[in-house]
Amino acid sequence: MPTVKPAKKPFGMWAMLVASGFALAGCAEGEGFKGVAEAAGMATTPQESKAFVRETRPGELEYIPVGSAITRNAPRKPVEDFKKLETQLEAKRNANEAAGNTARQLGTTPAPEPAKIPTN
Repeated sequence: MPTVKPAKKPFGMWAMLVASGFALAGCAEGEGFKGVAEAAGMATTPQESKAFVRETRPGELEYIPVGSAITRNAPRKPVEDFKKLETQLEAKRNANEAAGNTARQLGTTPAPEPAKIPTN
């Protein structure tokens, strides 16, 4: 004889859904649940910037939005600077290759014989 099982009520799922809703409400801009979330310790209010931050940052930041066609004039470096950098990099590469060749030559030396233990 089949028995009828009572339907399980998903109370735990609903409780977690409501709790996460309250937690996310703390991120909202409006005054709705934000006051409740702040009182519960789930939301914070932004602090005022420190004095050195206010002094060093400009009042209006000039960011270029990602994906925009806006361009800005960037100062170009002279060709001599690039040639100078290229010669420095080539010198460093040559020094690294020389050090690698030295290490390769030192790595081909035979291993020393094990120490002989004197017998009495």
